[in-house]
Amino acid sequence: MLMLRIEIEAVDRIEAVRVQALYQRGERVVKLDEEVEAQAWRRGRTPAGRPVFVGLTNGRPLLYRFDVPVEAAAR
Repeated sequence: MLMLRIEIEAVDRIEAVRVQALYQRGERVVKLDEEVEAQAWRRGRTPAGRPVFVGLTNGRPLLYRFDVPVEAAAR
């Protein structure tokens, strides 16, 4: 299964650290997961599973990083 890396801009560092803590506890942010899946669709890929939170970038802008399993079918 292929994995597609999706990066989404965080609102601010405080919110990003809170979201990261949620994912580390095994919880999910449904709105953020849906946004990641929509981004995969916009890139022409079919999500084949739930997004996996990878972490945060240290740069500016601060980004959430997700890996999304996608179908490997040729386009």
